[in-house]
Amino acid sequence: MQNILIYIAMVGIMLQAGCGTMFEGERSTPPFGSSVHMAVASQTANPEAGGDAPVLGLDGKYADAVVKKHQEGPREKSESKADSTFGVVEVQ
Repeated sequence: MQNILIYIAMVGIMLQAGCGTMFEGERSTPPFGSSVHMAVASQTANPEAGGDAPVLGLDGKYADAVVKKHQEGPREKSESKADSTFGVVEVQ
């Protein structure tokens, strides 16, 4: 009898936790239009942000290498000589 009461209490706790969060749709989502209000507030606080100035700190040689790698596409995977299952190497 005591085990049945414990199981009923556990099910009640799970239902309280699961169903309690299911009906909080309005409170868990931000109000409609809040992203626009945040963007306007950010622009008001710092109107000079996001200007047309060039990005500094990117090396030209590095950028050229990145563009070439991107244009080449992904490399083909080479076959490994040892099979691996869940981190355990099987030597054949």
